[in-house]
Amino acid sequence: MIVMEPVKGGSLVNLPDEAARILRDLNGGSNASYTIRFAASFPQMAMVLSGMSDMAQMKDNLSAMADYVPLNEEEMAAVRRVNDIFHSLSLIPCTGCRYCIDENHCPKDILIPDVFSAMNAHEAFHDWNSGMYYGIVTRGGHGKASDCLRCGKCEKVCPQHLPIRELLKNVEKTFEG
Repeated sequence: MIVMEPVKGGSLVNLPDEAARILRDLNGGSNASYTIRFAASFPQMAMVLSGMSDMAQMKDNLSAMADYVPLNEEEMAAVRRVNDIFHSLSLIPCTGCRYCIDENHCPKDILIPDVFSAMNAHEAFHDWNSGMYYGIVTRGGHGKASDCLRCGKCEKVCPQHLPIRELLKNVEKTFEG
C-alpha cells in the first residue's frame, strides 16, 4: 500500500509562471487536481492525502477524485515538463507542517517554514518582496537564520528529512549576507 501527499504543502500548486502556463494550456483542471490525479495514477496507490485551507480547495480536491480518470498521455507529458521546471529550481521542499517549530524544538524561535517560504519565493519567483517578508518573519522575537544554534532538534522531527541546519545557512547568505 502506498500513501502519497502530492501537493507538498502547496508548493506544487503555486508554480512558477512557466510551469503554471503548461498546466493552464491543458484547459482542464486546477494545478492541485493534476497533482492529485498524478499521485492516484500509480498502480499500488491506496490513498492520496491532500491538506486544504478552505472550502474552495476542498471542493476542488473532491472534484478531482469524484469521477477519477487517470492522467492521459498529454497530461502526463505536461506534468513531466512541470516536474523538470520545478526540479531545475533550488527550492526547499518544506511542506510547512511546522513540526520543527512546535513546542520545545527550536530554542531560538526561528520560524523555519516561514523563512524557507521567503527563500523559495526568492528562488522561484525572484520575488522582490521576499526580503521584506523575511524581515517581517524575523521580527518580534523570532530568530533569524543566523541565530541557529545547529542543535538539530528541528531535523529530528522533520517528516521531509530536510537538512534544516544547512538550508538555514543558505537562507542566511541570501537575506543576511
